[in-house]
Amino acid sequence: MIQSGCTTMGNKLADISKQLEDLEGYVSGLLQNGLVFEKASPAMKEAYNEFSRQLKLSAQNIKSFADIFTKIAEGMSQSDSDITIEINKALAEMVANAKK
Repeated sequence: MIQSGCTTMGNKLADISKQLEDLEGYVSGLLQNGLVFEKASPAMKEAYNEFSRQLKLSAQNIKSFADIFTKIAEGMSQSDSDITIEINKALAEMVANAKK
């Protein structure tokens, strides 16, 4: 279940990244060719670039969370295996001691 969530996060990140690229191209074209103001267009472009930068940072945080969840899942799986090994050792000892 955790791995499925991580995969979903990764897929959504890819979707978001592609949409951000498309939107950046659209806004850039709009500011260069359609919505042209001598002073406002450069300010709008700068504001949009900052907005886009912040969105990309947020997208990177999605990847960070997916990586964290993956490590948690791996750690849980390893702990489960370690616990099973220790239980089996204890059980083998109990059986061996019972036969004495």
